[in-house]
Parts: sequence; C-alpha cells; structure tokens
Amino acid sequence: MTRCALRVLMVDSERSWRGGQGQVRLLMSGLCERGVAVTLAAPGDGELYRRSETLAIERVPLATGATGLLALRRALGRCDIVHSHAARAHGTVAAARIGLRARPLHVVSRRVDFDVATSPASRWKYARGADAYIAISEGVRRVLLAGGVPAERVRVVMSGIDLAKFDGLKDRAAVRAELGLDARTLAVGNVAALAPHKAQDDLLHAAQRVLAKRDDVRFFIVGEGSLRADLESLARSLGVASRVTFTGFRTDALDLLRAFDVFAMSSYLEGLGTSIMDAQVLGVPVVATRTGGIPELVEDGVTGLLAPPRHPEAFAAALLRILDDGSLREACAETARIRSSRYDYRTMVDKTLDVYQDLCQKVDTQVPKQGA
Repeated sequence: MTRCALRVLMVDSERSWRGGQGQVRLLMSGLCERGVAVTLAAPGDGELYRRSETLAIERVPLATGATGLLALRRALGRCDIVHSHAARAHGTVAAARIGLRARPLHVVSRRVDFDVATSPASRWKYARGADAYIAISEGVRRVLLAGGVPAERVRVVMSGIDLAKFDGLKDRAAVRAELGLDARTLAVGNVAALAPHKAQDDLLHAAQRVLAKRDDVRFFIVGEGSLRADLESLARSLGVASRVTFTGFRTDALDLLRAFDVFAMSSYLEGLGTSIMDAQVLGVPVVATRTGGIPELVEDGVTGLLAPPRHPEAFAAALLRILDDGSLREACAETARIRSSRYDYRTMVDKTLDVYQDLCQKVDTQVPKQGA
C-alpha cells in the first residue's frame, strides 16, 4: 500500500480550539499535500470542524448517541486508518470498531502527560482499543509505558508548527507601545489556557518575588479559562495586580509573544508545549518547568532556564537570573532560534505517515497469502 493510497479518518471529540486541534488541522493539511484521502469526524458545532472547511477533505459531523455511533461506523468502513486525537474520541472509536467485518487500524495521539486512568473502561481502552500510539514527547511516552501500554506500540512524533504563521507580524516596538511598555521595562509573558495544570498561580507567586526585587518588570498572562477570576483575585491578594495584566484570549497572541522579553511556562503537567516552540522561533528566551516534554525543548542554561514544577521560589530565581543577565537572554534565545527549524510541521506529518505505513506493512505481513 503506497502512501497516496491511504484513506485516513481523523476523529476529534472536542468543540473548543486548543493546541491539540491546531495540530490535527496541520496534520490534515500536510496529509492532503501528500495525496492522502482525509476525512474528519468532529462535532459539527466545534471549532476544528469549522476551521477545516477550507481543506480538501470530507467532513462528517460527529454526533452523540446511537445516530452518531452509526455514522461513525459507516465512516470507519471507508478508511484504512482511523486516527483519534482526544480521550473521548479514543474510547468512542474503540467501541465503534467492535463487530466491524473490516476493522481499520486505529492510531491514537496522546498529547498530555497525565497518568493513564485505572478504571476498567480505561484499562480496556489502552489494552485493546488501539493498534498504535503516537506520543508527542518522550515524557508522554513514559506515561503511556507506565500505564501498561507495550513499548512496541508507542512511537514518539513531536508536535509541529507552521513556520509561515510568523510572517507579517506587527512591529515589535508598536506592540510594546500598545501594551504600555517603555524601553526600560522588561515584559514577562505567559500564553496558555487558564487551567489548573498550567499553574499560573505558581507564576503569580513567583511574580511577587520578582517584583519585590525589581521595579522595571511587568507580567502578562495571555489566555482565557475557568480560573481567570480566581487568578485575578490571587494577584490582588499578593499585591501584584497593578503589574500583572490578564489580556484574555487574543487573536494576536503571536504579536504579544514577540513583544515579551521573557516567556514563562509554569505548568506542572505539559505534554510538550507548542507555545515554547513559538517563543523560540521568535527569539524570546524561555523560563519553564522541568516537567513532561518541556526538557526536550528547553536545554537548561543553553536554550533557556528550567525550574522544578510547583516551586515558585525556584521559578522566581530562574526569572531573576535571566532578567538580570542580558547576555544570557540573548545567547539562549539565539541558540533556541537556530534549533527551532526542526519544529516545521511537515516533519511531524512525514513521521506520522511513517507510523501509518509501518503499521499497514506489519499487518500485511501477518495476513496469510491465498494458497500458502
């Protein structure tokens, strides 16, 4: 089976638009460029479904209940590979394949480094619900292995980014002026969903320590989420609200990122961190936590600084070190920028195709030939 002959069904169960959905769209775009027939099954009222309307793919609205399951089973009958991209999608596809006369091969992408659940349903899903797993980092791979997935069924394919998205960004000085930043003020920014594992509360505690020592620093938290009110309240209680700006969701997040002097990622769980990739492409030095796949992007002291997760004191010390040392900021940013060419999403597409192809060839060799 050649690559061009593949028929791939992508299944994503999420309605919101986050990093995982961006990765699915990039993957579908790259597969189409390589002649692969792609179908997307996703909630019809979701952002991935809407933002994929310009791609040369078939789209199937993913509904709930028996009607949705039947539609998914029909779509499964028309593909060689089904690729699930979220936990609910993994379980739904695993159930929908049961009883099919011709079952497509099932590949699951795992992008989070949360522990694998131990419920009976989860154990079945990971033991029998997929033929191969794609982990976006070695950190995620380790979680899958610890959860009981055999090593031979796990491949690591790093997430990718579209380097073309950095073309045509706003003038950095103009954006800094919009943010109220003068030439002497250093901006520390975080771009992430306001979710528990992103640990912006730790970042605020670190900010309190930094701001107690320097009066020329401002913090920006870019993103939206259920924790925003709690985080704003915490900023007030810590006495840093006047020097911490919550921007909410911004369509120009890359412009803001480029305007920062330091990018801060305070997560205590992180599969990889494409916002770190973005910062490195833009030449913004990074301070992040040593968790999940982050150390695969940030080499401590070489392309940025790392601190232990859930340790605001250490995170503040790392921030102060890089804020105090302009030469270190420049050296880390330049080394990271040079290395960032490996993040091109086409590499991710090609390596994913390798997983598909290897899986298909493995199955072909296990099927007895007629007359043998």
